[in-house]
Amino acid sequence: MDSRFCTYKRVGYLKSHIANMIGIDFTGIIYASPGVLKHINKRHGKQFNTRSNDTIIMWMRDIIEKPDYIGVYTNKRGQTAVQIIKRMYRSILVGIEIDREKKYIYVATMYPISEEKINSKLKSRKLIDIREDIKMVEFYII
Repeated sequence: MDSRFCTYKRVGYLKSHIANMIGIDFTGIIYASPGVLKHINKRHGKQFNTRSNDTIIMWMRDIIEKPDYIGVYTNKRGQTAVQIIKRMYRSILVGIEIDREKKYIYVATMYPISEEKINSKLKSRKLIDIREDIKMVEFYII
């Protein structure tokens, strides 16, 4: 990652046990650019009842650290993209992308997602429920 990324915020870490669950071999620090934070505030600030970057970063960290659901797909540019969802006061999706060329992971978006969409993605196996798997991993790590 080069020096122009110095304004990016570290919002989490893609852990190896999560990467293994979804079949990817790339782990590392997850960054959020000032541009994505501006996008989230502009497009979804009212839905989140906040315009504060600090609050959004705090939520990103919580979602990435303790997800309820996770899914993986290849985006239109051929990059690996991961959807991380957590039920909070409402269900929130954080979309991250892996840039293997530049060797970094970044937040592409964050928005509320409906229960119907979660259930549809679970049924079509685009998402997996990892709450029990996480508890088992934490049990064995401790």
